Amino acid sequence: MVVNGELIYSTEDLMNLILKSNPKYKSSSLYNKIEEMENKGEISRVGKTQYVFGKRKSFHNEIESNIAKKVDKLMKNNYSSNFEYVIYETATTLNQFLNHLINRNVVILEVNKFFLEHVFNTLKDAGYKNILVNPSKEDVFRYIEENSIIILPLISKSPIDKKNKRITIEKLAIDMICSATLNCFYEGAEVPDMIKDILFNYKVRYDTLKNYAKRRHALDKLKLLVPKTMEAIFND
Repeated sequence: MVVNGELIYSTEDLMNLILKSNPKYKSSSLYNKIEEMENKGEISRVGKTQYVFGKRKSFHNEIESNIAKKVDKLMKNNYSSNFEYVIYETATTLNQFLNHLINRNVVILEVNKFFLEHVFNTLKDAGYKNILVNPSKEDVFRYIEENSIIILPLISKSPIDKKNKRITIEKLAIDMICSATLNCFYEGAEVPDMIKDILFNYKVRYDTLKNYAKRRHALDKLKLLVPKTMEAIFND
């Protein structure tokens, strides 16, 4: 398959290329060779068994502000390790892709919808003041300020970094398309360029992206934003 002028290779395709250049490779060593190529940046994984040649940028999903770090620590101290949540910041996370940078930083905390009020009370009892729970667009524009905390329902089976409680680029890309809350922080006209930048320049799992788009009923919206050279990926 060709995407944006690049060939997408399956694991089998790569094995055949390796054997073609060096027939002495043992079958048992081929997976190690592919892993080595990926670690060196010679290839990038874009699916469970799909690769493209060349290095792509890693998505920065670490939290940086003191308030975000304190909220993250509070969550870890008050909930079990298998309690699913994801925390990120609007400025730190979104500014990687925006032309008009966000100056006002807001902490986004997503949790299971049944725990929205419980988490709100946990934060409130800890002394946090400006907390919005699943706010409307009007509430975001009216009440949001620097270092506000927005608590949102976490879509079940979202592609998140469960161990570190961080957002993945696949989840962020789709949320940027269809989250009414996130849409408050950037101009809608920037979304097509943001999606293209993510698809072409970052390490993205296309299969994960597609599955999450389906889960959020946003696959048709995604298809309207991807270049024609990539349509085949999301039509399979």
